Amino acid sequence: MNGKIGVMRSLGQAVGIVVKAIRTPVQRDTVVEVSRATQSQQHDQVTLRRTVVDEIIWKEQSHAGAGSSDSHASQTA
Repeated sequence: MNGKIGVMRSLGQAVGIVVKAIRTPVQRDTVVEVSRATQSQQHDQVTLRRTVVDEIIWKEQSHAGAGSSDSHASQTA
């Protein structure tokens, strides 16, 4: 058998990856916004704005043993 992978096998692998991604539940971090402070300065036609957001983020316990990532969708409570 030669080292080439056929088109049908590649297609099957791609479909398998997509099906697994659809079936895997999304693990989200819980994010609670504690405070938000905004400072603005106007210089001619330029506005400088600084926003500081303090948040508490904690990860949910996973029983399935799925891997987690550092990215999260921001949720406010």
